[in-house]
Amino acid sequence: MNRRNDPLLPQEKESVLSVLTDLIAIPSVKDEATQAAPYGEQTLLALEYMLDLGALHGFSVKNLDGRAGYIEWGEGDKMLGLLCHLDVVPAGEGWSQDPFTLRRENGRLIGRGVVDDKGPAVACFFAMLQLKKQGFHAPCRIRLILGLDEECGSSCMEHYVKVEELPTCGFTPDADFPVIFAEKGILQLRISGKASILTRMSAGERPNMVPARCRISWLDSNSSIDVSGIPAHAAKPHLGKNAIYEALSQTDISYISREPLLHFFMTYIGNDTTGKDLLSKHHEDLSGSLTLNAGVAEMNDQTSELILDIRYPISSDAENIQNDIMQKATPLGLTVSVYNHQKPLFRDPEDPLIRTLLSVYEKNMAHAPVDEGSDLIRHTAALQQPVLPISIGGGTYARTMPGFVAFGPSLPWDKDQAHQINESLNEDAFHFIIHVYKDAIIALSKNIDTF
Repeated sequence: MNRRNDPLLPQEKESVLSVLTDLIAIPSVKDEATQAAPYGEQTLLALEYMLDLGALHGFSVKNLDGRAGYIEWGEGDKMLGLLCHLDVVPAGEGWSQDPFTLRRENGRLIGRGVVDDKGPAVACFFAMLQLKKQGFHAPCRIRLILGLDEECGSSCMEHYVKVEELPTCGFTPDADFPVIFAEKGILQLRISGKASILTRMSAGERPNMVPARCRISWLDSNSSIDVSGIPAHAAKPHLGKNAIYEALSQTDISYISREPLLHFFMTYIGNDTTGKDLLSKHHEDLSGSLTLNAGVAEMNDQTSELILDIRYPISSDAENIQNDIMQKATPLGLTVSVYNHQKPLFRDPEDPLIRTLLSVYEKNMAHAPVDEGSDLIRHTAALQQPVLPISIGGGTYARTMPGFVAFGPSLPWDKDQAHQINESLNEDAFHFIIHVYKDAIIALSKNIDTF
């Protein structure tokens, strides 16, 4: 289907935005578990909202123990999967207005999750719904799978794999266009030391976010510091400003030198996001360079720890990286342990799944929207150069089951919005990706026997 010949009617656009508004309004940040809601009540509310919406429009739906769920349409032995998540990272401070109230401002949609990943989930749902209404007969089932723990390790998909049928193939709309052929490894390490007698420190909310706030107090001098940074996704830590470094760079050296953990941080990490001082060698290959984010720090009379989020190239070895860091940490009396680890993902750029999705993107690219916030140089280059699959530092659901890659929603010339304050998406781009995902569903379902 061609976007120019298949526009959304005004009332359809308003229906889509109404659903997105309702979904954004649910603050589905992981919280205290209950028997029915393993990831917190708000995540379950988000899932139930989408499942009720699916049932209302005649789809088959299923809640998988409050950890995930799906909306399905069609018949056949084979299944095309669309993997999305409804949990979001904490909003943090500094938003111009309520992060859980969707705003339309200067042609953009603003709200926590509008890019990562509620907006794409809604886009996939309406792509399915419109195809259903238009009478498209897929030669397989189409299943929109919705998880609730992507931001904290994807245990939701581990549960799905245990209790449900695996799709034949599919994509997750939780990254970038054109299409992703490689995802770096994600190694999160806990650097631990003795509990602190004199220092109290709290920074960061999640390892996969650049910390936006750091608070430190020194009990012996009755002094404290409270510093703000700029949050960003840990896959692109250079886009943020790490509040831990900002606070310690303003701290007297005597306070730092007496605390092994702080000494370790300022000696081997500081303001660096490449690992050049922490690691003995440079890590880089066709999937990109290693990145480093110091995401969470806590010091009190019970604990002293720092959690690092390292995105390493597909040819690097996680154990070697950990051992390298241990050589720096052990002499200071610190221990290094694995907090979380996801191995890299690689798919041959010439793989039929990659080539099919690439052709869908190429078909639609000329109609992709550009706004004032776009990088016009990158836009011009994207239109003139051959379209090639790319690698990312982010981790997506594509790692959780075979036959999947990440596909959109961010356009190559857009500024990164994931995990950031005032997270936003061009409104025309939101409607555009519905058409792209419709085309992707058609192309993959018609050729599902080749994947």
